[in-house]
Amino acid sequence: MTSPISPVSLPGTIPSAARTRPSLSAPVPLELPSLRTLGTAGGPRLSIAVLDAGGRLQDRGAVAALGWSTGDRLLITLVQTSVVIHRRADGVFVMPRKPYVCLPATVRRACGVATGARMLLVADAEHDTLVVHPESAVQALLRIFHATLATTEEA
Repeated sequence: MTSPISPVSLPGTIPSAARTRPSLSAPVPLELPSLRTLGTAGGPRLSIAVLDAGGRLQDRGAVAALGWSTGDRLLITLVQTSVVIHRRADGVFVMPRKPYVCLPATVRRACGVATGARMLLVADAEHDTLVVHPESAVQALLRIFHATLATTEEA
C-alpha cells in the first residue's frame, strides 16, 4: 500500500525574479584576417592534416611555416564549424614540446570531427594565424563553387 506524498518532499516554486538569467556581455569581435591570394610568394600555406585520438593535427609544416614553438600561447576560437588559432600572449592554450597544434575536445565536438578526420589547414604567417576547416566546411565551399561553375557555363 502506498502512502500519500508528504508536502515536504514536493519542490517549491521559484519566484519569477530569481528565474531570470543575467544578460551576457557583448561578444568580443574576432580578428579574422582576410584571405590573401593563394599561391603567391609569402602567401598562406595550405595543407591537409589528419586528426589523431588526442586532438593533434598531424602536420608539423603548418606550425613551422608560422614559426610557432614550444611554450607559445595560443588563442583557439570556434567560428561556426571552423577553428581560428592565433598566437597571443593572453592565449589559454600552450604549444606542446612536439610541434603539433592540438584541438581541445570541446572544440572537436563543436566542429563535429572525430579521430581520423581530415582537416584543411590555412597557415597565414603574415597574420600569425592558423585556420582549421573540417571536411564538412570544405565540402560546403566546394558545392557553392561548383554551382557557380555550372551557372557560368550556361551564360
